[in-house]
Amino acid sequence: MIDALIRNLHADITLLQNYIGLRQKAKFFDMERMLEGLTIHMFRALKMGELVNQNQIAVNFPAIDLSDDNISVAVQVTSNASLGKIKKTIEAFEKKNDSGVSLKDKYKTLYIFGFCKSVKSKVPSYCKVIDPNYFISELVDRADEEEIQNVQDAIRRHVDYSSLHPWNDKDSLEIILNWINRNAIKHKMCCEGNISDMTKGLREISELIGKGSVDRKARAKSISDFSDPTMTKFLRLVMDRVSDILVIVNKSKVGQGEAVCIDWDGMNEIDRLKKLIAEDSTDIAKLHGIDIVIDPRG
Repeated sequence: MIDALIRNLHADITLLQNYIGLRQKAKFFDMERMLEGLTIHMFRALKMGELVNQNQIAVNFPAIDLSDDNISVAVQVTSNASLGKIKKTIEAFEKKNDSGVSLKDKYKTLYIFGFCKSVKSKVPSYCKVIDPNYFISELVDRADEEEIQNVQDAIRRHVDYSSLHPWNDKDSLEIILNWINRNAIKHKMCCEGNISDMTKGLREISELIGKGSVDRKARAKSISDFSDPTMTKFLRLVMDRVSDILVIVNKSKVGQGEAVCIDWDGMNEIDRLKKLIAEDSTDIAKLHGIDIVIDPRG
């Protein structure tokens, strides 16, 4: 699932880069503040620093936009880290004030972050010229699903996507299938532990398919954003069958609490529905070249 998440993240970044490029061509240069806010969240998501916006403390703060004084990290954010921008930033970073002190004396590391473009340039050892691929490479190396999700959420929080959805149907389907390939579906009722855990897992599947999110975090396309008819048909069937399982569980509740007493027929019906979901999931994965086989187990 990591690969699919990375591809979705890359699609989000590309869409935002294109959007910024179009704004600039139309002579709108209002994206820098948004990029500063986005960079704060991206650094935080990767645990690279708790950045503070220096421009909010002092307007047009020289050489840097953001910093974490606790770890001596400074960041200059720009849509285009050109040779001229890099040179100008480094000169300002090294320039001493009337007291003979420069920002270089205060910060050990300077990141120059070109969100849309960055050029390779010989820079001092304390300086790193980066672009979004730097963050993607870090995420690939760490292979941490939560960190990928946090960066993705940071980007989507800063963009109004409206009806334009950049994610690929297949990647979103793979993420949903990985969510289905968990105990809530795979465990037969004779081996189910806490029924509350099962119902929680089933509701997450429904939420993921219906809204594209779990716990308000975007993880995949919602069913309404899919264009492939075989996928939408499959997803509707899963939602219907999950709903049928939850109806059986709810009808079996004892009193007002969470305790349930599911009879033998109810357990068999739940197992049948789970098996259908697993079989259909394996079939749709095979149809679209996704390496997932869901095998219900006792």
